[in-house]
Amino acid sequence: MIHIGIDIHKSSSTFCALTDEGGIAKRGKIATSQEAFLELAKAGPRGEVRIAIETGNLTWWAVSVIRSASIEPLVVNARQFKLISQSRKKNDRHDALALADALRCGILDLCQVVAPSERAQRSRSLIRTRQTVLKQRQVSLHAMQGMLRSVCVEVKKRDLAKESAWERVLNKETIPIWMKPLLLTHRQVWLELSRRVEELDHMVRAELNDWPEAEILDEIPGFGPLVSLAVLGHLDDPHRFSRSAKVASYGGLVPSSHDSGGVQQRERITREGSSTLRHLMVQASWAALRSRRLTPALRKWAKILIVKKGWKVAVVALARRLLILAHRLWKNGEVYNPVYGAQGHQ
Repeated sequence: MIHIGIDIHKSSSTFCALTDEGGIAKRGKIATSQEAFLELAKAGPRGEVRIAIETGNLTWWAVSVIRSASIEPLVVNARQFKLISQSRKKNDRHDALALADALRCGILDLCQVVAPSERAQRSRSLIRTRQTVLKQRQVSLHAMQGMLRSVCVEVKKRDLAKESAWERVLNKETIPIWMKPLLLTHRQVWLELSRRVEELDHMVRAELNDWPEAEILDEIPGFGPLVSLAVLGHLDDPHRFSRSAKVASYGGLVPSSHDSGGVQQRERITREGSSTLRHLMVQASWAALRSRRLTPALRKWAKILIVKKGWKVAVVALARRLLILAHRLWKNGEVYNPVYGAQGHQ
């Protein structure tokens, strides 16, 4: 068996191939291209080559290329692989050797990242694109509002879309002439980005056609097409989590802990995993608190937590429960039912 570790970079990548005994079969640099990676995959007989790579910008491209050679690569979380992240001798050759040696010894399982399917990659990219466009639209909105506040004029978001309302804003006597073309530029950008958001919302609904499981998640309070696609795209396969509770840890919604001896200390959530998924789950939690579909048991539990810990803690805790519930329903193929709210861990 040949064990290959690859340290991937934009133009060239460093690799190291080890035998079962730990001897170096081959090492060097190759171009970061499909042809070079496929050639490297032929370093040993078919079925006797294993490849490990770190997470990075080119990871999923490399995964698809290596898979085309009938090899399932092992993807390593770069932050959790301490032999590289905390090494005092860090260079590309050392990193490739560390990956290959750890792959040979079988110690990469604890920091392994499951490579997403093609539809999951597509869904994640769509969600991230929408979030980016929303942020850009907010920048234009805040720029407009800031300029208008400097001349004692307030504008609401609904006034930006209506021509008549916008004309009334521009006709304010306190707005200087030089400011009006700048405001028009920001408004045009805001309108264009708003149209892009609508187009992306249509793409989100169309993308859900590749996820028949979406019908199960749509019944959960606070869930809509965007949240459902985010959960489906990030979890990808519900069976890769042995317990639903692990999904909350994957989403970074569990409290961090510092236990020592008999002292147990709980702090803020870990914030591990995708910030996009975590952000959307918190939004879904806020919506669920306002929804009539939230079960009485969950609503009562949330209200008690609001009194004890405050709104922010309660909303994050409810987001954690909703994510666990979504995974449980998806994995079991069941429909949202008040029994889940009553029998959940209190």
